[in-house]
Amino acid sequence: MAGRLRMPIRPRDEARMTIIEHLEEFRSRLFKIAIAFVIASVVTWIFRARIFDALLEPAGLKELNFMGPAQGLITDVKLALFSAFLLTIPVILYQMWMFIAPAVGDVGRLFTYILVILASSLFLAGVAFGYYAILPVGLQFLLGYAEDRYNELITADTYLPFVTRLLLASGIVFELPAATYVGAKLGLITAPTLRRFRKHALIVNAVLAAALTPSPDPFSMILMAVPMLLMYEVSILIARFVNPVMPHEEALEASPLSDRLLEEGDDEDEEVPEEAQRENGRDNAPRRDEDDAVERDL
Repeated sequence: MAGRLRMPIRPRDEARMTIIEHLEEFRSRLFKIAIAFVIASVVTWIFRARIFDALLEPAGLKELNFMGPAQGLITDVKLALFSAFLLTIPVILYQMWMFIAPAVGDVGRLFTYILVILASSLFLAGVAFGYYAILPVGLQFLLGYAEDRYNELITADTYLPFVTRLLLASGIVFELPAATYVGAKLGLITAPTLRRFRKHALIVNAVLAAALTPSPDPFSMILMAVPMLLMYEVSILIARFVNPVMPHEEALEASPLSDRLLEEGDDEDEEVPEEAQRENGRDNAPRRDEDDAVERDL
């Protein structure tokens, strides 16, 4: 599939494209994403039973209850769509980046491939970490809570959304290095900046870990907070490698945004035409005569 992906031969001229042309381009990208999503949905629907068993495995369950006639069918549809979304992540990232890439300058084909592969791999790695590390610990705590007082009736419409949201949150958390890579490549993020806000990041990570974990036990929070901190440190290394600290002028020239900034500066520094200067001179001549007359009277 990588061999079929090609950058446009001639990048779009964002300054000359109209709103309608932007909407047409956006519609074309969405159409390609929709095609990939439909194909992935067919595949995941075929393997829906295996996906269902895999999501029940961390809880040690074999089946789930449902409270309505159509609940089982609706649950399978949601499960297939969620799995299809995970499979479509590389296509979504590629198409959306290709839509916005011309607005930030010539980033090159290699940068696009690296970004798509890095972001997709990190997202799937986050999902895998949530499945194998966080989910078993959280479910063990929740399902084993007060067994002498509560009889658990686990339904499909409560268990599966709980699991899929946790996996989705884990995948998003792992996207921090990819976002840092883009920001550093554009000259917006540097390693010293990330190091300066490391203490703030510790507090934010602790709050997010408490909000994203499925249970209030400290073990699940630690399992979520540790990879978040590791992702932040990896982001510092990426920013240091991609965007080394340099003087302001050199950093501006190295950024893909520099071309647009220089063009704007050239537009501001353009000389006024001679005809306009002569007209301005004629307009200012009466004022100079009046000033001379006032000086003679004084």
